[in-house]
Amino acid sequence: MDLITERWLPVTLTSGEQIKISLSELLADNIVDAAYPRADFQGAAWQMLIGIMQCTVAPEDRGEWKSVWKKGIDESQWKKALGVISSALQFGEQKPSFLQSFDALDCEAGPVSGLLIDAPGGNALKLNKDHFVKRGNTDRICPHCAVMALFTVQTNSPAGGAGFRVGMRGGGPLTTLVVPQDEASVPLWKKLWLNVLVQETALTTAQLPLIFPWLAATRTSEKPGNSVTPDNAHPLQAYWGMPRRIELDFSSTEPGRCSLCGETHDNLLIQMRGKNYGVQYDSWRHPFSPYRAALKDPSAPWLALKGQPGGLSYKDWMGLLWDSEDNYNKTQPAKVVRAASRVSDTHLWCFAYDMDNAKARCWYQHRIPMINTSVPELFNGVMTSVISTASDALFVLKKALKSAMFDAPSEAKVDFSMREIAFWQETEPAFRRLVAALTADPHCAEQKTRKALRLWDSELHHYVITAFDRQILTNADCPDKILMRQLDARRVLESDYSKLKARKELLMSAEEDKETRHD
Repeated sequence: MDLITERWLPVTLTSGEQIKISLSELLADNIVDAAYPRADFQGAAWQMLIGIMQCTVAPEDRGEWKSVWKKGIDESQWKKALGVISSALQFGEQKPSFLQSFDALDCEAGPVSGLLIDAPGGNALKLNKDHFVKRGNTDRICPHCAVMALFTVQTNSPAGGAGFRVGMRGGGPLTTLVVPQDEASVPLWKKLWLNVLVQETALTTAQLPLIFPWLAATRTSEKPGNSVTPDNAHPLQAYWGMPRRIELDFSSTEPGRCSLCGETHDNLLIQMRGKNYGVQYDSWRHPFSPYRAALKDPSAPWLALKGQPGGLSYKDWMGLLWDSEDNYNKTQPAKVVRAASRVSDTHLWCFAYDMDNAKARCWYQHRIPMINTSVPELFNGVMTSVISTASDALFVLKKALKSAMFDAPSEAKVDFSMREIAFWQETEPAFRRLVAALTADPHCAEQKTRKALRLWDSELHHYVITAFDRQILTNADCPDKILMRQLDARRVLESDYSKLKARKELLMSAEEDKETRHD
């Protein structure tokens, strides 16, 4: 199967119709999105297509990038560029085959469901622990879906036992892509182009094995020190990491209906081989992920951010949009986010698996605003105080809840994880309104901006007290002793909130700006 000419990629048209196209047909303006039935495949499809554009038609400078944005990509140029990497886009039994081991794997075959990150693993099957995600649900996969399943598992590759390497960004990496606000009216190729970086030199056919690792013998990692780094590979391999040694079994197929897309096919894949000690990546900075390093350790490596329980909240936004730091870490946004920071009317599409080693606990995805401001330093300073106030408010709320629930709260252990997730989710609308006001007036020079800061404080205070009342003051027949303990905790919560240092600094700063301008 030649991915350039085979119609294997499912897409949605402006009419709402879903069809399959080849890569050579990607530039049509009536194609608005990929159309995969799984969210992880959808995110992987965007990453794969951006990688293909980056390796074929990347602009030499910002001026060329803008020209393509306005005028588009010449179709003949696109097909010619795809031809340069055609050897890397062959998929099937004959080697080399897309994202599969160059060498034959001498190991026992297993079910093809092993391609899926959320499929139950061998130990779960052995111990009969596949309670929520059952075995046997994905036993036959068509070749078209297998392409994206391969890319998905390679780019998200979680820990999987001794010698099973994680992806270039670690297991379950957070991906942040720039997308237009009016997504429905922008063709897919243009959405992808928002994430294509300037690249001064075009690749050559001699460089292909250094970019696409399946075109040459796998650099295995049985021995220490045999890692693949940006120094011994091409920088563009960042888009094509292949930590897993996988070989699909094209000799054992059967006709029927694909377990993923539901389409009938004469040659459904039912088996695969997987072997440990694949490529071990080291020192890479993937263009789609934000990175973090320990602030107090200058030698600390930069690590890609990962999916977390509860997903993202607005306390994470600054690290996704700008260079930032807290008391412990410094964070840098993804390269594609930094490159597109001056593009108007965009937001970020953020997605990741929340992984517990090899277990996929949840898939999260979010849309967050791409905040553009003429004075980012001042804006960041105000936002740091705002988020610190929210974090401190959550702390005093949890403290009050423990005091209300227990006679000896210091000795009690309470899981507040769900309360924390609810806090950040339920206060986000007020935060978004504040961001809109501050973006329009980053100097806090206008009366309505100072009013927005005071409104944010008022809404946060109201939320904290209301959340306490909802959880604690619910029993009309509560014994007097317990009721007094609850009311005491509520009074302390009121007092603690009013004394929050970050809150005082935030409100005082706004008033000082007002007095300075008046003088």
